[in-house]
Amino acid sequence: MKQLIKRLLPAAAIDLYHKWFARLAARRYGYPSEKITIIGVTGTKGKSTTCNLIWSLLTAAGYKVGIATTANFKIGDQEWLNPTKMTMLGRSQLQKLLADMVQANCQYAVIETSSEGIKQWRHLGIHYDVCVWTNLFPEHIEAHGSFEAYKQAKLELFHHLVRLPVKRPKAVVLNGDSAYSQEFIDTATVPTKIIWTRHGEPNANLTITNVVEASDGLKFTVNDYPMTSQLLGEWNLDNIASAIGVALTQGLDYPTIKHGLEQVKLIPGRMERIDFGQPFTVIVDYAYEPVSLRLLYSFWRKLKPNQKLITLISSTGGGRDTSRRFENGKVAGELCDFVIVTDEDPYDDDPMVIMQQVAKGVAASGKIDQQTYWVIPDRRVAIKQALQLAKPGDIVFLTCKGADQKICRAKGKKEPWDDRTVAREELGRICG
Repeated sequence: MKQLIKRLLPAAAIDLYHKWFARLAARRYGYPSEKITIIGVTGTKGKSTTCNLIWSLLTAAGYKVGIATTANFKIGDQEWLNPTKMTMLGRSQLQKLLADMVQANCQYAVIETSSEGIKQWRHLGIHYDVCVWTNLFPEHIEAHGSFEAYKQAKLELFHHLVRLPVKRPKAVVLNGDSAYSQEFIDTATVPTKIIWTRHGEPNANLTITNVVEASDGLKFTVNDYPMTSQLLGEWNLDNIASAIGVALTQGLDYPTIKHGLEQVKLIPGRMERIDFGQPFTVIVDYAYEPVSLRLLYSFWRKLKPNQKLITLISSTGGGRDTSRRFENGKVAGELCDFVIVTDEDPYDDDPMVIMQQVAKGVAASGKIDQQTYWVIPDRRVAIKQALQLAKPGDIVFLTCKGADQKICRAKGKKEPWDDRTVAREELGRICG
C-alpha cells in the first residue's frame, strides 16, 4: 500500500505529508527536543559507534544521556537493542522516545540521523543544537536517485540547524579529511565549528596523531593529549574524533574525555567477539558494503597473517544498492580464504537472485565453488558451516547484520533473528 501511494501521489504531496506528520508528532509529545540538548549524528559510516561514544563521554562528565541508533537505545544506564530495522525511528516513535528521555531527566539526547530520515523530513520536528558529520561515501543511490541527492540529504541537516532559532549555542563537528568537507563547512554557518583531521588538514582544529593500532585497541594523541581506546580498527578514529569534537563543544576537559573513551569496550554488533571457549575467533560485524568489508578483513589479515579468514557474506534486497552485491562478493573472495554466501534481508527480492549476484563476485576473485566458497541460503546452516570450517587460530566473520533483531522478508514479514545468539547456539553444539 505504501509503495502504491508513493507511485500515485506527486513528490510534493508526499513531502507535504511527511512535513505535516513530523510537526504533528512533535506537538503531540509536547515538543520534547526543546527541553533537552539534541546532538544529531549523520554520515555514511560510523554513526551508531559515534553516538555510543558521545554517550560515554558525556556520561563520564556526570550528565544523563539518551541515544537512539541503528544498534541500540539508551536512557541513562538503561539500554536495549533496536528491534525496528530503522536507523532513524519514525516521527511518532522518535518523539515519544525523546519525551521519555525528558521524563527521565536526561540533559542530552544523541540521535542517529539518517539520509532516509532526512529525505522523509523526520528531522523537522527535532530542535537540534549540535550536528555531527562523520564521512560521506556513495550509498543508498537507488533510494535517493543519485549521489548528489544523497549528499544534499546529509547537508539538509546542517541547513536545518542553521534555520532553527537559538535554543542553546549551536555547534557542528565535521570531518576535515573528506573530499566533501568544504561543502559542509560552508553550509554549517554556526558560531562553533570543530573540524577534525587525521591526515594533517591545515584548517582543522582537532588533530589525531601518533596512532598505534594493536590487537587490544588504539593509542593516539588528540591535540598532543595522549589517549587510548579499546575499540579495534584504525577506522574507529573517525568516530572517536567526532565524539571528542562533540565533547569539546560541550566544555569537557581532556582528562574527562580520556576517562569516558576508555569505558567503551564494544558497540553491539560492531566488531563484537562471540566467545564460547572455542579455539578460534568469531566476530559479528555490521559491515555490509565493500569499503567497510575491506577495512574489516584487512585489519584481521594484518593482525593474523598466518591464520585463515572465513566469512559469511550477503547483501540486502528491496532494490537497495544492487551494485554492491558483486563487489561485496569480490572483496570477500579477495581477502578471505573461505567464503559462504547466504541470505540477509531480501525484502521482496528473490533471495537466490541476490545470492547469485554476490557469488559472481566471489567467483571473479578466483574462489572455487564447493571448495573455497559455498552458497547456503539458510543463514543458520551457513553460520554452522563457517564455524565447522574453522581451525584453531582462524577468524570467522559473520557480516552484514550486526545486532539486527530481524530478517526482513517478502510482503513485510519480519523473522526474529540475532547473528550473535545463533552463533552462540551453534558454538554450544560444536564445543559441547
